[in-house]
Amino acid sequence: MQLSNFITRVIFTTAFISTFLAFAISLFFQYQNFQNDKLHIREEFTKVKKEQVKREVLSVYNLIDHKEDILTNSIKDKLKERVNQAYNLATNIYEENKNKKTPQEIQLLIADALNNSSYGDDKTYFFINSNSGQAVLFNKKIKLDTYNDVWNLKDENGNYIIQQQAKIALENKEGFLNTTFVKPDTYDNKQYSKISYVKLFEPYNWHIGMGEYVDEIRAKAQNEILEWIASIRFDGNNYLFVNTTNAKTLVFDGRKMEVPTKHPSEELFKRQLETAQNPDGGFFSYKFKKINTTKEYDKISYVKVYEKYNWIIGSGMYLDEVEKELSRKEDLFKETIYEQLIYMSIMFILMIIALYLTSKKIAQFIDTNINNLVLSFEKASKENEKIDTQKLTYKEFVSLANNLNLTLESKNETEKKLQDYIKIINENIIISSTDKNGYIIDVSEAFCKISEYSKEELIGKTHKLVRHPQTAIKFYDDMWSTILDGNIWKGEIHNISKSGKDYWVYAIIKPIFKNHELVGFTAIRTNITDKKHIEYLSITDELTQLYNRRFFNKKIEEEINRAKRENNSFSFLIMDIDYFKQFNDTYGHQEGDIVLEKVANILRKRTSRASDFAFRLGGEEFGIITTLDKEKVIEFANLIKDEIEKLQIEHKTSKISKYLTVSIGIVSKEGESITNSSLLYKEADDCLYEAKKLGRNSIFIL
Repeated sequence: MQLSNFITRVIFTTAFISTFLAFAISLFFQYQNFQNDKLHIREEFTKVKKEQVKREVLSVYNLIDHKEDILTNSIKDKLKERVNQAYNLATNIYEENKNKKTPQEIQLLIADALNNSSYGDDKTYFFINSNSGQAVLFNKKIKLDTYNDVWNLKDENGNYIIQQQAKIALENKEGFLNTTFVKPDTYDNKQYSKISYVKLFEPYNWHIGMGEYVDEIRAKAQNEILEWIASIRFDGNNYLFVNTTNAKTLVFDGRKMEVPTKHPSEELFKRQLETAQNPDGGFFSYKFKKINTTKEYDKISYVKVYEKYNWIIGSGMYLDEVEKELSRKEDLFKETIYEQLIYMSIMFILMIIALYLTSKKIAQFIDTNINNLVLSFEKASKENEKIDTQKLTYKEFVSLANNLNLTLESKNETEKKLQDYIKIINENIIISSTDKNGYIIDVSEAFCKISEYSKEELIGKTHKLVRHPQTAIKFYDDMWSTILDGNIWKGEIHNISKSGKDYWVYAIIKPIFKNHELVGFTAIRTNITDKKHIEYLSITDELTQLYNRRFFNKKIEEEINRAKRENNSFSFLIMDIDYFKQFNDTYGHQEGDIVLEKVANILRKRTSRASDFAFRLGGEEFGIITTLDKEKVIEFANLIKDEIEKLQIEHKTSKISKYLTVSIGIVSKEGESITNSSLLYKEADDCLYEAKKLGRNSIFIL
């Protein structure tokens, strides 16, 4: 038939020419775009490399700054702790002897006790001066037998050392100062940088202090930093270098110098220094050799001065790497074009065969069986578009089109209802789907609404994004153990939204299998935040927002059982505000409530771990459950006691301090040695009683 032959030729010719032109045009434009983009690629690659170099330098710069802060803070923490120990020792000596010995005898006892205090190989030592300038314990020597006036003693920077110490003690009671001072047991009379901490000792108008020479500590830290910097390599042979601002090399050519030497190029160093002294650092270009070579290459480096050490920190990139990258990309492009030509040739051959067979099949189809054409029209219903019968010529085609249109109408109506149902579920049910590694692949609108994250922010992330930090890691370990075994997990989960709001859900997580292989998980959740809020109110003390006595009775049993089961340490602290009745009688119950809230705030801050719980047991009595062992719980209790006293809440009727204080009783045991909660509570209460017998503002532990 002429129609079938015509259709065969048109299909074959059109498909062949269209495919050939598509491949040819695609290759032509790919090549043109690559040529036009080479300059852009060079600029972008150079920009990326420069940003990488700058990022490496700034990361090292920030790490050094962080380590310096840690070093200073660790020295200050050590000094403050030791001076407080010395202050407590001096106070105890004074209180024990003030009615037994003369002031001169007591002063000698205190000076002698502090002079004999030592800390192993640590070179720190205590000093005592009066706030009027008399040396008491000076440079590891007791000066009580002679009047030694050090009021006008200066350091090498012209600072009056004793006057500064006295000012801090008298105005602030305690504090830090930075000076220089000679080291004891040396003969060079050289002054070294020193951080000191002093504290007022009121009975004799003294200040007690201790200092730390930072030169040796800092030198050791700097050496470790330089060793680390010298070991860094990135992008092959790129490395970091460090010079001093006075032209000494510390890390050079990728290795740490054992002995700093003068920079080999005076002109290069001068340019480096000028660039590095900009507040934000900067880039400069020069020629330099690569590691283990003698040939020089064009190079761009970023440098920045770390002023605390007078170091210049820098790193660079060799520009020949840019050209290598361009050559590599061009080779890849040519290889891709060559592969496309091969595939195109193969496809042309296969297409010629396929088109020939297809066209012959179509001709046979038209000539022999119109019913096959009807079947093809019915399959076309998958497109979901009605056929325009006005454009059809043959009655057979019109009949087929009408049948297909009726089918399509019914199908579209069904799909519309299905989409409505899906929309309702999406907007109201909290659903998420993940792959087998826990990465989110889909979420409902209800999930986005409650979490306050958009779908784009959630896809590709894990549910750690909404995980509440107070939830124990073991909770999620148990959950994963269940679902990875192919079982359904059900339970309540505590989450946090993007803006920081807490919310609770009841979740059902079901593993999804395909061909008996685990491919992911689907979770359906119900919002139970209101229910959890009601539960929270039932276990929370209204005034202090700590857990109440009712919850304590339940929680102590749970934690004792956990400690026995896992044989962990278990500590229970009972705390009582000293002379609180007198405080209420003096200042009123409204002020008393304010005090309870302030004490509760400290307890809440100090029990932020998942294994710590703070309770208001009644009146001014509080309790804490923790897994800290005996040594750490004493330090923990002292922190709380001192922090409450540092609130400096006036308490005129207290017999031990002009400020509000607390007494603490502690029981600390291993899980297997705990009998029951009643006995544990009684032991802690007895310890509280012993703490009060010690004079209050004290701690007693069993």
